[in-house]
Amino acid sequence: MQTLNILIADDHPIFLKGLKEVIETEEECKVVMQAVNGQEAVFALKTNRIDVAVLDIDMPRMNGLEAAQKMLEFQPQLPILLLTMHKERAPFMKALEIGIAGYVLKENAVTDVVNAIYAVVQGGNYISPEMSAYLLRKPAKTIKPVPDDKLSLLTSSERQILQKISMYKSSREIADELFISEKTVFNHRMNISKKLNLTGKNSLLRFAIEHVSTPDT
Repeated sequence: MQTLNILIADDHPIFLKGLKEVIETEEECKVVMQAVNGQEAVFALKTNRIDVAVLDIDMPRMNGLEAAQKMLEFQPQLPILLLTMHKERAPFMKALEIGIAGYVLKENAVTDVVNAIYAVVQGGNYISPEMSAYLLRKPAKTIKPVPDDKLSLLTSSERQILQKISMYKSSREIADELFISEKTVFNHRMNISKKLNLTGKNSLLRFAIEHVSTPDT
């Protein structure tokens, strides 16, 4: 893998320094730009070649969500990770809507951020396990009904994959649980999206979260 040029942004200098050190423990990862607010992060993207952006949600002058939206307008395929201290559903769903690829709790950044970077660079999604566990524990989420004619388009295997996706599981986790290859999971995801007429970043994950009930955990 070629060296990944990474932009990090956080308004706390000590955390920013620590984040850089953790990321650069990987030979393939190089932090080439650091920003202390959202405006600086957007400017840095426009003036440098960046492969991945890691942004804190709570920043001055432009928060992480706002900065991410600006960045994706400028570079639509940019993999972006958001860092947050808060386990809240609303900003997470907003992040999916914008097209954010990864969502990492700051308390787990040391253990999660490198894995998250590799996941999103490869075109996948990453959600801190503690965050997904929290979301699944939320009281009965409102499930929007799906017309039967749409669900009837899916095979039993595709419905199984869709339920796994609704549980915030990555393609690798799904592959391991079902004893199939990641490529097979990818093909299922593509077929499901095509059958349900889903397009755009995170559209399948959003659909699964909003429309598929998850088993009791």
